[in-house]
Amino acid sequence: MARIVKNQTSDLLKDGFARRMADKYLNMLLFEDDNEMFDPAYRSWAHRHGFCVESACAFGLNEDNIDDYLPDYDYFRVWPLNSWQRIWINDKLTLKYALAGTEYDRFLPEYYYYNDGGKLVPLLEAGGRKGMDGFLEVLREKGEFACKPCNGWRAMGFNKLGYKDGTYLVDNKPATEEDVRRFVAEHPNDVYTEFFHPGMGMEKISPVIHTLRLITLNESGADPVIAGGYMRFATGTNNDDSKANFEEPWRADVYMYHTNFDHETGRFFDGRIVYGNKVVPSDVNPDTGASGSGVWPNWDKTRDMVLGLCERLGPVEYMGFDLCVTPDGPKLIEINSHPGPKYLQVYRPFMKDPVLRDYFQRKMDAIAALDADGIRRRNAISH
Repeated sequence: MARIVKNQTSDLLKDGFARRMADKYLNMLLFEDDNEMFDPAYRSWAHRHGFCVESACAFGLNEDNIDDYLPDYDYFRVWPLNSWQRIWINDKLTLKYALAGTEYDRFLPEYYYYNDGGKLVPLLEAGGRKGMDGFLEVLREKGEFACKPCNGWRAMGFNKLGYKDGTYLVDNKPATEEDVRRFVAEHPNDVYTEFFHPGMGMEKISPVIHTLRLITLNESGADPVIAGGYMRFATGTNNDDSKANFEEPWRADVYMYHTNFDHETGRFFDGRIVYGNKVVPSDVNPDTGASGSGVWPNWDKTRDMVLGLCERLGPVEYMGFDLCVTPDGPKLIEINSHPGPKYLQVYRPFMKDPVLRDYFQRKMDAIAALDADGIRRRNAISH
């Protein structure tokens, strides 16, 4: 399904892009043009066919297999796959409160505070403790907070606050109470939640929390399916848990460790070290030496939880679940409404998979059938 990429925002808008995604896509190509770790000829070839060169390197893309993969061009073009109900999952507070008191609440992290533009709002698990003094009291009691923009993406802006042995910590570095107060003041729109650690054997692969990404489809709202998944472990320059698992390999010396995931059995296998410009097979985590193969604990219960949530959130037809295993069992980190396809396609090329191929083809056909007014409405979508 190769596509010759166009290099002007106006051309992408005419082809049905939302302006937001047209700008984002072209900025990614410009970023790669300035990155010396990519072979210029291969980069140019990938861009001409609608792929970011980073994706092309991860797939081992060539003329023989290019039609097996959904181009980045088309994936950006079909955004948004969900209607307005995507706010239910894109906004972390909305998801938390939507599931509060349900059978799914126990899979979510505890939510302590939200910084609403300078007003520190106590949330469900703050125990009614108010203001900055209450915030510090809960931090001392819990020992750690995960800090993240309420409606951020790809863990951008992730930080960690802590308290241990009488000392406050900001991103694992000793800090004063005033430093913590300043951090909070400088991070409006952050939500402060429970900080997850790996457990039930997963800590042997990496001491830093991992991520299981599952893609789900539910076009009818009542017949959800898991379309594929992969696992991601922090490694190399990413093994500090205040930032781990979140930095993309934009430099040749940065890498992540990924494995395939069988959503029928819960088995993970086929480990690969993913650099920005190459992929190296590896049966073990390169940092810990631990095997990258195993079985997700209590997979049947996790799968039932994911499919049950898909039905509860029925109007949201396309989701990317991020899950982990803690000492207390499986947990849901967050849900994304337009998760990146790169790492999943390393293991499951979308255009070779009949379910994913047909789904995205329907979306692309629908855009191609739009009239001028329909195109302009798509161009204007901003959130």
